[in-house]
Amino acid sequence: MATEQDLKIDEGAEAKPKSKLKLILFIVLALLLLGGGGAAAYWFLLAGTDAAMIEGEAVVEEEVVEEPPVPAQYIMLKPEFVVSYQVGPRQRFLQVSIEVMSRKQTAIDALTLNEPMVRNEILRVLGEQEFAQLRTDEGRKALQANLHERVSQLLKREAFIEPDDIEAVLFTNFVMQ
Repeated sequence: MATEQDLKIDEGAEAKPKSKLKLILFIVLALLLLGGGGAAAYWFLLAGTDAAMIEGEAVVEEEVVEEPPVPAQYIMLKPEFVVSYQVGPRQRFLQVSIEVMSRKQTAIDALTLNEPMVRNEILRVLGEQEFAQLRTDEGRKALQANLHERVSQLLKREAFIEPDDIEAVLFTNFVMQ
């Protein structure tokens, strides 16, 4: 009987390495699955990042908060401006419709409040022009730039707004006869 017991003890000794082998195999398989899942998660979560970030370099992105663009506001100066010019023996006329563009409400309010002075300044600038020069494209552009500068200066002096607050003086109608 001792021999049978010895055999049973020997058989038990052989059974333990098999169960340890299964345990080690199970642990290795679990580690492979977890590692593969972690690698897949890393790949999918960081697939849209910069190449430098994937290579291991730290890239710091600055978050830029852009303000939405403020829409332009236009103030039409009504009625149209009419100026007469004496060209030789003939009387010539200029009729101009003008709109002022700004993106600042303070500039729009200042323009509305000081409209009589602005109209007076525009009429003065129009009266200083040469009729022949206004017939050219360069003459009209120079007039437009001159009006923009003078209106901006006037509103800076009277309403304390920045000259850049008035973005443009636009001709919406320009008739010469």
